[in-house]
Amino acid sequence: MESTGLLDRAERVLEHHWGYAHLRYQQRRVVLAALSGRDCLALLPTGGGKSICFQLPAVVRGGLTLVVSPLISLMQDQVGALSAKGVPAAYLSSTQNPETRRAVRERTLAGRLTLLYVAPERLPGMIRESRLACGLLAVDEAHCISEWGHEFRPHYRDLGKHRQALGAPPTLAVTATATPATRADIVRVLGLEHPVRVVASFDRPNLHFAVERCADERERLYRALALITPIAGTTIVYVPTRNRADGVAAWLRRKGLAAAPYHGDLPGPARRALLGRFLDGSIRVMAATNAFGMGIDKPDVRLVVHTGIPARPESYYQEAGRAGRDGAPSRCVLLWTERDLTLTASLAGGPGAAAGLETMHTYVRTRGCRRQVLLQYLGEDEVRCSGCDRCDAGLLGRSWRHMIGKRTP
Repeated sequence: MESTGLLDRAERVLEHHWGYAHLRYQQRRVVLAALSGRDCLALLPTGGGKSICFQLPAVVRGGLTLVVSPLISLMQDQVGALSAKGVPAAYLSSTQNPETRRAVRERTLAGRLTLLYVAPERLPGMIRESRLACGLLAVDEAHCISEWGHEFRPHYRDLGKHRQALGAPPTLAVTATATPATRADIVRVLGLEHPVRVVASFDRPNLHFAVERCADERERLYRALALITPIAGTTIVYVPTRNRADGVAAWLRRKGLAAAPYHGDLPGPARRALLGRFLDGSIRVMAATNAFGMGIDKPDVRLVVHTGIPARPESYYQEAGRAGRDGAPSRCVLLWTERDLTLTASLAGGPGAAAGLETMHTYVRTRGCRRQVLLQYLGEDEVRCSGCDRCDAGLLGRSWRHMIGKRTP
C-alpha cells in the first residue's frame, strides 16, 4: 500500500511538471527505490528516460538532490529544461564567473534548490566549503566510475569517499551501457548497500546494424557519402582523430552537404555554436570524434556512420545508439579497412581491453548476427534480431530497402 501511494504521488508530480501520465515499468522500479531511501543501480537504454529517474524523486522528496554529471553541456541542458518546468535547479562549473558560482552556493545553502548539478572534479570543494544537506545523491553516466567502462573518468573513482563525507545519502547510479564487470565496479566504488538493481534490455529494435569492408580511405569516404545522401534526417560520422574530423567535414561540404567538424581542439564557444546548429537541423552531417558524446539529445538522427573500429563494444554501442532516439527506424553502419584492425589494437588499453577488442573484431567479421555479438557482450543471453545486415529480420529489416533505396556501388 505504501509503495502504491508513493508511486501514485510521483505520477501526479510527473504529469504536472513533465506532462506524462505514467512512468514506464523500469522507471517505476527506480523511482520507488529512490523514494523508499534505497540505493539503486539502474541501467536503461538510450531514450529510456534515465534523467526522470532521479529528477522526479528529487521533486517528490523535496530537500536537495545532488547530481554528479560528467559534462557541462549535459548539466546545462538538464538545468534549462528543469527551470522551464518550474523546478528549482542549478549547476556549478568552471565556465561560470565567480559571482554566478557564489549565487548558486547561496541558493543551495538557503534551501532554495531542488537539484544541484556538479562535475565530480568540483564535488570535493563543495563538500569542504559548504554545509550540504543532501537527501539524495544521483550519479549520472555512472559507467565513468569504472576502469572497466568505456569512458572512465578518474575523478569519478573518488565518489565513494565523497558519498561518505556527505553522510552516505541514498544513492542512485544510472547509465545506458555497462558490462557485468562495470556494474560490479560501480556498486563497489560507490559503496552501495544492497542496491536495487534495475537492468532493462539494451536492445534498440529500431536500429539496424551493418558493417562494410572498404579497400582504402577513398572507398570509405565514397561509401559514407552514398549512405548519407538518401537519408532525409541528420547524420553523425564518427572519425578516429581530430584531423580526420576536419578533413571529412571539408570533403563532404565539397560534395554539397551541410557538414561540420566537431572535436576537442575547437574552442568551447565554437563547439556550443556547432552543437546548436546541429540540434536545429542547419547542420545535416557532423563529422566528429568521440568528443561528440554524452548529452547529445537529438531525437531524429537517422544515420550514424563509424569510419573505423572502436576499441570497445560499449563505446560503439553508445555512439551508434545516438541514432533513432525517437524510436523511428535508423541505421548504424561501420565502415572498416584491414588497417583499422592494427590501429585499434595499438590504441586499446585498460582493464577488459583484450575482451573488448576481440569482440569488436568478431563484430566486423562475423557471419552471424551483429546485434547478438554486441548484446551478449553487454550481458544479455537471449537476443532476437530486429534488423542487421546478417539477419535482415522482421518488418524493420524489410523496410530498409524502401527507406534507403538501392545500394550504391
